[in-house]
Amino acid sequence: MKSIKLLDCTVRDGGYLNDWKFGASVLTEIVQRLINANIDYIELGFIDERRYYDENRSIFPNTSSISRTYQFIKKSPHTKLVAMIDYGTCDIKNIDKKENTILDGIRVIFKKEKMVEAINYCKKVKELGYEVFTQLVSSTTYNKDDLNRLIRLENELNPYCVSIVDTYGLMDFNEISNLLNELNKGLNHNIAIGFHAHNNLLLAFSNSCEFLSQNIERNLIADGTILGMGKGAGNSPIELLANYCNNYFGTDYNIDELLEGGEANIMKLFGRNNWGYSLKFLLASINRVHPNYVS
Repeated sequence: MKSIKLLDCTVRDGGYLNDWKFGASVLTEIVQRLINANIDYIELGFIDERRYYDENRSIFPNTSSISRTYQFIKKSPHTKLVAMIDYGTCDIKNIDKKENTILDGIRVIFKKEKMVEAINYCKKVKELGYEVFTQLVSSTTYNKDDLNRLIRLENELNPYCVSIVDTYGLMDFNEISNLLNELNKGLNHNIAIGFHAHNNLLLAFSNSCEFLSQNIERNLIADGTILGMGKGAGNSPIELLANYCNNYFGTDYNIDELLEGGEANIMKLFGRNNWGYSLKFLLASINRVHPNYVS
């Protein structure tokens, strides 16, 4: 039976704006509010062996340092905790067995030219006991042959979830629907499909709602962040997604916790690290290039 779930990546994607320096107490507060809000998956940050451990930052050299930073949160059986690895930035030796960490899953993001090596890496992560999520960077660059190759590899891996990633924030729902249909047609039925939106064209929320509303019998997971905090134009606001899901899918997300998290923890960051729609991000999307190129 189809299920609808939300994944929050505020302290991971939002970290691009402040070099992941939220402060130790703020990191704990944000994650605890998300747990209290019944968000299904919470991303605790990046694992990147090139960075040293700093309790004030949500970017970590290994899994043990993640457990150290979040040791005081009160976990809930409803919520699972995950981290992200950009393939090539973390040797498998830096990942402890799942039973020895606070984490339930690991998301691995990779470009299509690295799909074979990345999937092999994901197999090693899965052997350590984690739920594995694979994230397709710049999903718009995949043609039909690329997708067919990827689907074969994913079915061998059999991850928990495969996610469409609108890296450049340029996808309209026709593009998303085409990708979703191809993945739905080819992937093992037990694999969930996710969607990670960027808001360059102010479509992140509406695209995410359309994604979740598709009439397919497969588990779907949409990403969001508190107040849409994220790199560049930002992401789909998790509080809006949660409200939408409560209204249309009968979920029970606690919106007050998300609003309080926005007011107490995120609004103060907006003044120093602005994100959101701008001419630069619009130009990047309509020309189908990365915002860094426009810069």
